[in-house]
Amino acid sequence: MTTEPNWAPDIPKPDAPHNGEAWEEIIPLGSRLVPPAFPMACLPIWMRDMIDGVAEETQTAPDIAAAFGLGALSTAAGGKAIIRVRGGWHEPLNLFLACVAPPATRKSAVFRAMTAPLYEAEEALAVAGRAKTRQAELLRLQLEEADKQARTRAVRSGSASDLAEAESTALALAEITVPHEVQLIAKNVTPEECSTILSEQDGRLAILSAEGDIFDIICGRYSNGVPTLTPFLEAHAGDVLKVNRRGRAEYVKSPALTIAVCIQPVVLTIIAEKPRLRGQGLLARFLYALPPDTVGYRKSSPGLVPDGVRETYTDTLLGIVLSLAEWDQPQVLSLSPAADQLVTAFQDEIEPKLRAGIGELEGLRDWAGKLVGACVRISGLLHLAMHADDGFRRPVTDDTMRDAIEIARYYIAHAAACFGVMVEGPHTQLARDALNWITKNDKVTQSRTFSQRDLHRRLQSKAKDAATVSAVLTLLDTHGYIRLLPQPERDSRGGRTPSPRFSVNPVLFEQR
Repeated sequence: MTTEPNWAPDIPKPDAPHNGEAWEEIIPLGSRLVPPAFPMACLPIWMRDMIDGVAEETQTAPDIAAAFGLGALSTAAGGKAIIRVRGGWHEPLNLFLACVAPPATRKSAVFRAMTAPLYEAEEALAVAGRAKTRQAELLRLQLEEADKQARTRAVRSGSASDLAEAESTALALAEITVPHEVQLIAKNVTPEECSTILSEQDGRLAILSAEGDIFDIICGRYSNGVPTLTPFLEAHAGDVLKVNRRGRAEYVKSPALTIAVCIQPVVLTIIAEKPRLRGQGLLARFLYALPPDTVGYRKSSPGLVPDGVRETYTDTLLGIVLSLAEWDQPQVLSLSPAADQLVTAFQDEIEPKLRAGIGELEGLRDWAGKLVGACVRISGLLHLAMHADDGFRRPVTDDTMRDAIEIARYYIAHAAACFGVMVEGPHTQLARDALNWITKNDKVTQSRTFSQRDLHRRLQSKAKDAATVSAVLTLLDTHGYIRLLPQPERDSRGGRTPSPRFSVNPVLFEQR
């Protein structure tokens, strides 16, 4: 997979007009797509300044720092707040984020800078919790001794009062809980370890890492094949997590797991070889970023993060974590009427694009089907980033929702690029076969269009299922070779639904 030398993705590619119709420049198969830059203006200024400073100091694309910035907010708010959209639709405020970056891109330096306040907060919470732990342990010892004495008296006397006292003491002992030391962050844990930590930490945990070892675990490093993914899936959705093991049962009413990691591009290819990961819905839960590769274009003496910017970021993030940690029960955030209207409009925009066979996002149907929910989660995080002290008393505004929607649009482009990389391995050669047929078929040459059914017939010896043909068409579409045409209305008299049709970039016939 080749990369483009220009690491400034916000420079638009020129359109190529052909016969009065504008087409984007074709990106050759096997080339890396360059999606847009992260919309920095959508973030609160205290985080935006830090991301800009870290990106300059490390000479990395801001996307990496932005991913860990959102991951930091998710770590702070996950399990402490949910956001109500309408009716029974609630979203927790935890995210799964994966940033794709090759080796030697200084992602570890970005990770340390953006997550350092979280480790400070974890230590502060652990120190504060140790006193409560000691008190609980002392109380448990006292109750154990009282229980022992009460049972002895009850056995010896057999009186009703002694039996009642023994029962009361036993119940008090059963109810005493010694809290575990606070753990906000883990690096690489198996699904089984994840469920255990979640049960010990009241359902909260963040897996943060500058490396993608968690994907090695997910792909089966420590198990024969792909391990059970249930703890990850349920802890993203906030569903009840129940795990029964020998000698113990783990129960988490409202788990909130955050994942923010960097992975290498080769991992995308490995993931493509594990269809079960996508089939179970894990890959659809991640927000992907594919930032440009800056290696070879970095300054030798870049500017450093200003001390004031770093201190403001540290103090603000630390304050958010510690402030939200005091909430015993998850607070419910609400949307303003204007923000709710924006969510509805975004839903109306995305839904038709998911239609099988004809939607622009049909190839990302599993992922894009969760996008509106992810957008709502992002709006809640942005809201608390600006109103950590009283965010539950004021609704999420329309301005905040617009920022969240803009960030969601960014992730659409990056998901398309990442999923394109995932399918390139098994489908790139099929896409080349399709291009060869498109450019040499006289009927297609004359009409400059073809149907999905036509292509399926051509590839049926190699692509026996419609899903493979759909993946090939998505690959050609994202690279600018073809474009989906409006779907004709179905004949009111019945009959077979017309096959989706695609127009072909005229430059292919000029090159021929």
